[in-house]
Amino acid sequence: MSISSAVRRQKQVLSHLQGEQQTLLPNAKGHIRQIAVYGAGIMGGGIAQVAAQAGYSVVLWDITPKEIEKGLLAVKKSLDRAAKKQGAPEGWVKQVLDRISTTTDKLEACANADLVIEAIVENLSIKQDLFNSLDGVAKSECIFATNTSSLLVADVMSKVSKARKERSVALHFFNPVVMMKLVEIAYMDGVDNKLIELLKSWVYDIGKIPVLCRDTPGFIVNRLLVPYNSEARMLVERGDATIEDVDTAMKLGAGYPMGPFELMDMTGLDTGYHIMKGWYENAPGLKGDSRFKVTPQMEQMLKDGHLGRKTGQGYYKYK
Repeated sequence: MSISSAVRRQKQVLSHLQGEQQTLLPNAKGHIRQIAVYGAGIMGGGIAQVAAQAGYSVVLWDITPKEIEKGLLAVKKSLDRAAKKQGAPEGWVKQVLDRISTTTDKLEACANADLVIEAIVENLSIKQDLFNSLDGVAKSECIFATNTSSLLVADVMSKVSKARKERSVALHFFNPVVMMKLVEIAYMDGVDNKLIELLKSWVYDIGKIPVLCRDTPGFIVNRLLVPYNSEARMLVERGDATIEDVDTAMKLGAGYPMGPFELMDMTGLDTGYHIMKGWYENAPGLKGDSRFKVTPQMEQMLKDGHLGRKTGQGYYKYK
């Protein structure tokens, strides 16, 4: 299948899936009005933006005013680009930004929230402590969601009450949030199907497409993508092929929009490193799996600060 054919097919699938919202799912805005987003970085800022653009009230939290200011500036720049591209009416950017309030008080952020989305550092104990502190403050009907890309929902939510666990999921967005259409909804046993249907409706309402997955390491995308990237690295490190030829082969032979090394540079080598390290050391069913053992070359690249596009150098160099 050519790339153009794949794009056309994707548009057909998205159109079909978006029709589901109009006929089968509950009205998200009837149940979810205010959203608390924890973390004003690339992911948290992006989530806050798409939610605000869809008309939701958002409270954005981070540790310091400086981090919040930095996150809001990125959101404004993104909105300015969108307004120019879409020919949005005058004042549209301000209207969206006005739906986002900020705070450095983590308890205040969730006090009136119907949905909490955590997008902080990918560290299990820090995530656990955050949700544990919010559990006694948030409304009983508030939904807790983690944006983890590698940890189990059950582990992240291990310190919250049993009742809260039944209202806890992963809402895994992809970077860049504004551009990427997919959101993985990962759920534990015991989560009510009505809650899942509501979250599907909310995901559609913010202009994304949901897919469902039981709580398993990596959910769908990373469970397939991480070993694919790992095989590409080992192929090159053995001297079997060059980085450039692997990327070219996957683009022209498999119809992928970018090769594995281009993709790793875009997502950040540190992200892949932490996922692999966590799975190799702890993940159920994956612990000790050689596919997820970090190679010496990858370790060295992290030590040298070559993390991909965001640092100007990864597998490729960027100006």
